[in-house]
Amino acid sequence: MKRLSRVVLLALALLPLAACSPYWYKLPEKFTVQDSRLNWVQIFYQASESAPRVRCDMRDSGLITILEGKSVTVGDDFNIEYAKPDFGDVRKYYYKMDPEMFRQTLQLLVDAGLLKEEKIEEGDPVYPKVLVRGNVNHRVVQKFTVNPDLIAEIRTQLFQFKMSGQLN
Repeated sequence: MKRLSRVVLLALALLPLAACSPYWYKLPEKFTVQDSRLNWVQIFYQASESAPRVRCDMRDSGLITILEGKSVTVGDDFNIEYAKPDFGDVRKYYYKMDPEMFRQTLQLLVDAGLLKEEKIEEGDPVYPKVLVRGNVNHRVVQKFTVNPDLIAEIRTQLFQFKMSGQLN
């Protein structure tokens, strides 16, 4: 009887640990994006080595900032390689969208695989070069991607800004 009561007490002591998420549990890759002022995404895109770089900063407030050009400052604001001939080739555009439209855009990116873990293999293509960073529903992402669905969705979103007259 004492042995059974010890086993029961041990099981009861371990019961709160069962409610904790085990270390092997992975968050779902697809989920519904919630409204939050902390949601943001930053996309770096370059189609080829000679193509201009594009950086798109999207914030939950609906402010979209797009930098385009061949300058290294498109990808790094603090780069000081001013001796390069393309250093001044930067164009900056601002676009304002409804916060609900931002949430829907973010949902499309999540559904396309924004938070899906990827491993870049040696044989994967270098271009298009796509780096994505962000915070979506307190899930942080920072990765290079070769996922064709995500790259297609990113191109669609950048094309949307271009067609709206905000990006040449």
